[in-house]
Formats: sequence, C-alpha cells, structure tokens
Amino acid sequence: MFIWLSGTKIILYSWFLIRVLQKTPLSLWLIAIMIAILAGGLWRSYSGYTRAKLNMLTLLLDLILATLISLFPKSAGFDKLFMIYLIEGTAILPKPYFIIYAVLAMVFSMGSYAISEFRDTGQMQLLGIAEIMLYVFAFILVLSERRQREQRLAYERLTKELEYVNLQLNESMALSERLASEAERRRIAGEIHDSLGHDLTGLILTLEAGKKLTNHNLEAAKTHWDKALKVARTALNSVRELVTEKRESYYEFELSSHLKEMACEAQALTGLQIELDIKSQDLCLSSKENFNLYRIFQEAITNTLRHANADRVQIYVTANQEALSFFYCDNGAGTNKMEEGNGLKGMQDRIAELDGVISFQSQKGKGFRIDGHIDRRRVRNEEDKNSDC
Repeated sequence: MFIWLSGTKIILYSWFLIRVLQKTPLSLWLIAIMIAILAGGLWRSYSGYTRAKLNMLTLLLDLILATLISLFPKSAGFDKLFMIYLIEGTAILPKPYFIIYAVLAMVFSMGSYAISEFRDTGQMQLLGIAEIMLYVFAFILVLSERRQREQRLAYERLTKELEYVNLQLNESMALSERLASEAERRRIAGEIHDSLGHDLTGLILTLEAGKKLTNHNLEAAKTHWDKALKVARTALNSVRELVTEKRESYYEFELSSHLKEMACEAQALTGLQIELDIKSQDLCLSSKENFNLYRIFQEAITNTLRHANADRVQIYVTANQEALSFFYCDNGAGTNKMEEGNGLKGMQDRIAELDGVISFQSQKGKGFRIDGHIDRRRVRNEEDKNSDC
C-alpha cells in the first residue's frame, strides 16, 4: 500500500508542477514547499513508518503545506492530495490518532476548497455530498485493510509466542522427568541408608558374636553364622530391588548453559535480544538455586514476549559465598498498574523456597525490572544441618 501511495503522490506532484509551469512562473516559495513535502514523505519512508511521533509531525506538516499549495493560482486538482494523506494517515498512525488525523484531512480539504472557491467566484462553497462520501468511503476501506493487517500481524506474533511456549513446555516436561528421576534416586538413597544400613549393622554384630563363640561353643557360633548368612542375603535382595545394574549419575542443573540455550531459542523464534551477564559459574550454586533462578527468568521472558512488546532483555546474576543477587529488565512498554498474577506469584514462591526476597518495578514507557537477593549463609547452614547423619 505505501509504495502505491508514494507513486500516486509523485504523479500528483508532477501533474501540479506541469500545470503551474504552463500558466505562471515557478515561485521559490512553491519550490520550498514542494521540497518540504517530499522530504517529509521520504523521511517517513526511510524510517519504515515505525516512529509514531515522526509520522504524526510530518503528516501534519504535509497537510499544512498542501493547503498552502492549494491556494496558489492554477493549482486545481492538487486538492486530491488530501485524499492521499487521509489514506496514509489512517494506515500508519496509532489509535486514536489516525481518526483525529482523518478528520483533520477532511477539514483541511474542505477549508482549502472553500477558500479557493471564494477567491475565484466570490462565494463560499463547501464540498459536495458525493466528495464527502468519497472521503468516508476511503476511510472505511483503509480502516478495514488496517484491521486485517493488524489481525495478521497479531496472528503472526501469537504464532511465534505459541511456538516459543510450546518449545519451553517440551523442555519443561523433559526437565520435570529428569528431576523426577533425581527425586527417585534420592528416595532410593534414603532407602539404602535406612534398610541396607540396618541390615549391614546387624550383619556386623552377628559376625562379631559368632567370632567370640568360635573357641567356646562351635554349635552356637554356627547358629550365628547362619543368621549372618540370612542377613547378608536379605541385604543383597534389598540392593537388587533398589539399584539398577548401572548406577545413574547425579543430575546437575547448570544455570548459565540453560539460560544461553533459552536465549538462543527466544531470539531465533521471536527476535528478542537477551543479554546475559552470569558471574556464578565457579561458586557452586545448588541445583535448587540454579533451577529456581532458571524458572524465574523463564517466566519473566515469557511475560516480556506476551505483554511488553520489547526487543531487548538484560539478565544479570552475581554470587559469592554469602549472598546471591540478580536482576532482569526489558525495554518494553511497562505499566503504571502492575497486577500480580500467577507468574509473579510463582516467582515469589520460588525465591521464597530459597529464603530470598524479590521485587518488581515497572513504569509506563520504561520497561519492567525484577530484583532478587538470597542470603546464602542461612541456606547453607540449613543444608549442613539436614546433611548430618
């Protein structure tokens, strides 16, 4: 559509210049106005119509300049440019400015027509019903095309988000299975500690008692050996039930590599740039710390993709033996009325499991930020207590 509009404007400019050159000498003021209009249109096209303020200012300037040109003698036909500007403004300006601009384009067109008629005939005349209806029809037609384009873009954006969420869901399912396996291995370790430890303790005591009776009462000693053999078989059966043929290695969840992988996936699917600054590789973060932080950042990125309309995200993590700190921020739309949904509550729950604190900050036009802090001394002391046998 924009290429078609630019071509139409070039044709109208050329037609106008030819008509004026045939009738009157070319004025420097006229040349300056034409150059200003062309510069505004080229500026919009060069920026890809992505800068809303630039679009609004240059389009308003074009309306004013077009009105001035329409007042030049022998400029009949240039009033058609108002229709082009109405179409262009309706197509590219955000809500509700495109409606205001469409009304302004009609007002400017009617005003320039009335002034021209008054200058030529001495009577004030307005546009006819047919011409007004033509403006209305053009507005409705472009509005319909605009809605279709917005729906198409929304569908494409939603498709990318669904692809990303689906990928994260598959990853979460695989991760859940691996964590479930780890939980099962820990359960088996507990069973071995409790049942097999008890059996081996009984085996040792029985063998020691049999050893003491060997020189005094051989029959009684044999009885203890039989008991020891029975205990040993029981322990062996316990091992066979609890342990597979090949012991599985302990599952370690490493934060940095998973975040890099998630950042690459998000950028490939949605174009979101994620800058990572992780300073915790050599600080022995626990699996729970790694996993919960990963989930917090994963939820934050999902919220950014759904709501923020951002193109850049920063993630920073630093830790030492006493504390762990992190922040997350995007350059999205932000909001002055932040409501805590399941996502933010889930982040609070995950950081609470680590005895940490988390805060959220957002302001309209200034993005969204998360700050978190974990006192690792308290967490480490509790882990040491739980690990005592």
